[in-house]
Amino acid sequence: MLSRRCASLLLSTTSTSLRRLASTTVPTSSSEAQVIDTDRVQKEVFKSISEQVDEQQRNRLFAVVYVNGRQWKVSDGDLINLEGNLPLNVGDEIKLEKVLMVGGSNFSLFGRPLLDASSVSVDAVVVEKKTTNPELKYVHLNHHQTKFLNWKSDEATVIRIKSVTAKPVEQ
Repeated sequence: MLSRRCASLLLSTTSTSLRRLASTTVPTSSSEAQVIDTDRVQKEVFKSISEQVDEQQRNRLFAVVYVNGRQWKVSDGDLINLEGNLPLNVGDEIKLEKVLMVGGSNFSLFGRPLLDASSVSVDAVVVEKKTTNPELKYVHLNHHQTKFLNWKSDEATVIRIKSVTAKPVEQ
C-alpha cells in the first residue's frame, strides 16, 4: 500500500506527464493535421540504415538464422551446437542462407520471412563432430523393482560463425 506522500508524488508526476502528452498530441483548434510524405521518410530511413551498414561505420552485426529446424541469434565468433548428424566434415566452410533478421546497435532489418541472400551473408565453419555424453534412463514398471536401463547418446555438429556481413539497403 502506498503512503500518502508516495501517492501524491505518483499522482503529481502522472498528471504532469499527462498534461505534457496532451499538449503535444492533441491538436489545437488553430492547427490542422499534417500529411506525412511517406516516400521521403522511407528514403531517409533507407539512407540512415545504409550509412550504418557501410564498412567505415560498421559495428558488430548480429543475425537470426534458421538452421536445422531452430532459430539462432548469432554474431561473429559464436559457436552453435547443432543436434543430429549433418552431412558435413570438420573444416568445411558453409554459408547460412536462411537469414530471418540482421541488425546492429542502431538498426534492425527483418525479412518477410527471409532476407535476400545477396544482401546478407552469414559464413560459418564446422569445428567439431561429436557424440554427447550418454544419458541413463530408468523405467520402473508398476512401481516394482523391474528396471530397463537405456543408454542414449546423440550426435552433434559444432559450427563457428566466421562473419556476419550486410550490404547497404537499396530502395
